[in-house]
Amino acid sequence: MKKNLILIISLLVSLFLIGVIFSGPKNGKEIDKITESISEDVDGIIVPGSFGLRVLSLSDDYVKTDIKYPYFLGANEDFNIKIKNTVKTAAIEHKKMSKENWQARFQTQQEGDNIPSVPQSDDDKFYFFTDFKIAQSNSSYISFVLSYGGFLGGAHEYENKVSFAYDVKNQEIIGLKDIFPNDPDYLLNISIKSKEFLIKEYATISEEEKAGSSKEAIDAYINNIISAINEGTIPVEENFSTFTFTPDKIKIYFAQYQVGPYSLGMPEVEIDR
Repeated sequence: MKKNLILIISLLVSLFLIGVIFSGPKNGKEIDKITESISEDVDGIIVPGSFGLRVLSLSDDYVKTDIKYPYFLGANEDFNIKIKNTVKTAAIEHKKMSKENWQARFQTQQEGDNIPSVPQSDDDKFYFFTDFKIAQSNSSYISFVLSYGGFLGGAHEYENKVSFAYDVKNQEIIGLKDIFPNDPDYLLNISIKSKEFLIKEYATISEEEKAGSSKEAIDAYINNIISAINEGTIPVEENFSTFTFTPDKIKIYFAQYQVGPYSLGMPEVEIDR
């Protein structure tokens, strides 16, 4: 009888532990999971198994999250920690703003709005996401761009991009100037090529749009676009700080509103090295 009682208690404890393990992340609790390394093969530029995927759960009462980011087997721990901290900092700030914005919405609601003090379902919550695109991951260099953003209750969602570049052989983070060690005018050259591409691509208006607009309105629109492009491509490091590179190309990522209105999105310019 005593042995049976011990067996029953052991079984109940095991079932409880299994339930804790597989019940998923608790509300607001951080769960950081490493998955298997990712295999890609792009002509030796992205080497199979050279990086893996991490997923992070930071959902709470006000926001649902979809967070993933890479870790690199060839990099030192400081580089991988820098990636994780960038993601966590952005996510935590978004969570803070989600709570503030929802409570402001609740406290200022009008009669008949029926806004609850907290969202009642995941569909009602604000959201935060991350994603990434690898340009290089091999025994020489790592280069990728991380995207993050979401919705906080405004007119539209937002998105930011941040890039990471790393010299695997020397185990150190590198910047844009390190990609052009023999070109003192690299910023000016990138500025000129970016400006030429952006003006050709965006400072235009379709025939259909022309038909419904006056010449003055068309000229004003195009002049405003060109002015924004000129400002956003001034040859300073800050304007081109988000980039990825391969042996032959460098790609510049421009932020929302940097070279034009929100409707332009986040333009990308690819330049021969």
